[in-house]
Amino acid sequence: MKKNLIAIMAIGVFMFGMLSTVEAATIGWTDWTSKTAGNPGSAAGTITLPDGKSVNVSYTGELFNAGDQGNWNQYETTYTKPGVVDNLPNQNLVSIQLKGGNAILNTITFSTPLVNPVMAIQSLGSGDTAKYSFNQSFEILKQGKGHWGGGVTSLSQSGNNLIGNEGNGIIQFTGTYSSISWTVPDGENYHMFTVGAPSAAVPVPAAIWLLGSGLAGLIVTKRRAKK
Repeated sequence: MKKNLIAIMAIGVFMFGMLSTVEAATIGWTDWTSKTAGNPGSAAGTITLPDGKSVNVSYTGELFNAGDQGNWNQYETTYTKPGVVDNLPNQNLVSIQLKGGNAILNTITFSTPLVNPVMAIQSLGSGDTAKYSFNQSFEILKQGKGHWGGGVTSLSQSGNNLIGNEGNGIIQFTGTYSSISWTVPDGENYHMFTVGAPSAAVPVPAAIWLLGSGLAGLIVTKRRAKK
């Protein structure tokens, strides 16, 4: 019985991990509703996730107010990856812009922890390279041409550093995040980003209740089978 219980608990822990890290192809992108330029500046918006849940997003850090907000729709395959990111940022001409070349800590905060958030980046570096130094690990999902040029080798990665020379694409932070932070020590004219996610984390009390209910049911079934 003890061995069976341990096995059931191990399965439960595995299933809980699956609940908290499952990927999805549809991304809820941020609708940035307010921006205040400055060094530092701030911005706020809302993500409507595919399941209808609304998550508030806030940004603090450098914010440069350039007239051209970029164009996420111009090269569709640069900002999508079938099966992981199927849809483009749906606020097409809206982004957060910054220059870099400073020690300002830029931070995006989510009102509810998000699973596997995605950042779309446009025009990182221009002639000279520019760099995002993240406090979190990430993966480059896709890259290619953008509003001002670039190509399939314009972004590169060194540890938690994203390096661009007119780089455009999407990166993903695997896991559950309440915030994402980075600096831009190497700057240029300006570049831009937006952020989204496929889902929010399952609340821990609810997940534990489901796990406990499942374990209890399995134990009862086991005891009945022995009678």
